[in-house]
Amino acid sequence: MFIYNENTQLFIKKIRLMACDIFAGIGLSFKRSRLHYKGVMYPLTFVVNDSDKILGFYDPLIYQIGINRCFLTINDDKLLENVLKHELAHFLVHIECGIHEQAHGIEFRGIFKRFGWDDNFSKSQVNLSAFVKSNDNITAKIQKLLELAKSENEFEAKLAAKKANDLIQKHNLDKLKLNHLARDDFDMKDFEDTYVRRVASFKRRNLLHDCLYDILKEYAVSPVFSSGRGGGYLEIIGAKENVEAAHYIYDYTVNAMEGLWKQAKKNSNLKGVRARNSYYKSFTKSFLSELKGHQSKQISSRELIHIKGLAEAHRNRVYPRVSSQTSQATSFDANAWNLGAKAGKQFKMGKGIGQKSSTKLLTN
Repeated sequence: MFIYNENTQLFIKKIRLMACDIFAGIGLSFKRSRLHYKGVMYPLTFVVNDSDKILGFYDPLIYQIGINRCFLTINDDKLLENVLKHELAHFLVHIECGIHEQAHGIEFRGIFKRFGWDDNFSKSQVNLSAFVKSNDNITAKIQKLLELAKSENEFEAKLAAKKANDLIQKHNLDKLKLNHLARDDFDMKDFEDTYVRRVASFKRRNLLHDCLYDILKEYAVSPVFSSGRGGGYLEIIGAKENVEAAHYIYDYTVNAMEGLWKQAKKNSNLKGVRARNSYYKSFTKSFLSELKGHQSKQISSRELIHIKGLAEAHRNRVYPRVSSQTSQATSFDANAWNLGAKAGKQFKMGKGIGQKSSTKLLTN
């Protein structure tokens, strides 16, 4: 995940200035998040990642470098500079060779040799477990409920799924009351950290991405489509525990929707993109109708506005100029639509398939 607050914004400025100095040292000009290289302007942005194993990374899809938040508390600029050089080497290999799936091969090591950089950092691994905090209790409770939602007992599964959603909503209401915030009073400078997780990547956005975007909006986060030259991501933005819970929900839902569609296609002889899109869209509409009906019985509309306002405040911290994003228009298949509506109404939420690795090593 990526993290945003006042400290990380200052840290990103520091990284940007350090990158500018590194590029200047090898005869390149880096200004306004653009590198001028052989007559072409290449974008390069920076984020702070919150990970127990990734010290730094370079993402060639959107020309972005991430540096671990541990450097906010580790006062070691030399280590930071070498980690940054490691990621800049990935960036330079990308723009020179067009390599997207990068290992630490000949081209990569050649960058270190050409510019006289410390080659120990062309293959470095660092244990970060000393700098990583354990998950919040609220996240653990939500995970347990989502695990129960996999029960074969339909009543127990539905009850657990509803309790998980209630806990997410209640936690956000408690947070708002604790901070005495009204909808228009969100001052993120004095509030909690904002987290970003990329849950899906794509070369071309499709209707399933749009459906998942609509579902995730109901779980106290702000989903956003972030696009670059070669594709993009579906990101979820919000408080840490909400982003983690929404990630589990995404994992489970995307696999369930794809599985249910394959089953419906086989049993009802459905064919083509039109039938698939009709099924997904109807499934989502029906599922959200059930979910919103349950929400209306648990919290007031005013409280729900507060929760959505907080999610929007988190999103605006990351993307202050983002516009509203809408679903794509699709053609209609009546049979697939009816089957999707039935499946969405009966859908049971469970825990996602994503699991964290216990390995705490630097990887790129």
